[in-house]
Amino acid sequence: MALVSRRDDLALRPPDPTRSYHSFPCRLLRAGAVLYRAHARGPWWFCSQGDCRFDLPAPDGTCYLATDAGAAVREKVGPALAATGLVPASVLAGVLVSRLSVPEPMQLANPATPTAANRFGMTREIDTAPYPLAQEWARAWRRAGFHGVRYGTRFTPAARPTGVALFGPAGERPWPLDPTPELATDIARRTGLRLVTPPTAAALTIITPWEYVASVREGRWPD
Repeated sequence: MALVSRRDDLALRPPDPTRSYHSFPCRLLRAGAVLYRAHARGPWWFCSQGDCRFDLPAPDGTCYLATDAGAAVREKVGPALAATGLVPASVLAGVLVSRLSVPEPMQLANPATPTAANRFGMTREIDTAPYPLAQEWARAWRRAGFHGVRYGTRFTPAARPTGVALFGPAGERPWPLDPTPELATDIARRTGLRLVTPPTAAALTIITPWEYVASVREGRWPD
């Protein structure tokens, strides 16, 4: 019987628990490859809370990085950027962007290939599907021996995937750090994001309701 669905129905299905995914398409991440992370805590943090797309459950976790600094910052400010085209500078308060070198070679699952679609039923929905479904795929790739996945970040439309999610033990990894991380606000401005800062109280004129009514009647605003 033919499978019929609406075009806007989710087509991606969970991985088959009875199937091996060792031959899933992969991409080699070479030792020394440079990636970027926008972070408030340590840059090599592997999350296991389930709050992000490919989070693995403890004792494993997932570290999210990007192939360029702009993509890393957009993942931090994406909802505000998508809603208004503006980014409150306060969202990036205390956020740094580190330029990180991968300490060892890693095999990444590569869903963005025709082979992944033809042999494993993969779709581009892996980049936008509900988190529980994406996390099922992350667990399947982890069981198959992959060290992570190359994927399309949500807030950076691009021809090539800009996201790298690495798998490993949950928590902070003692890998090499960037000795001179940049402020995320500097990266944001350099990559064309429009930052806005709310005015301070000193810059505001506060009037009473009665002053407002009087000013409207008289066609003026109080100084």
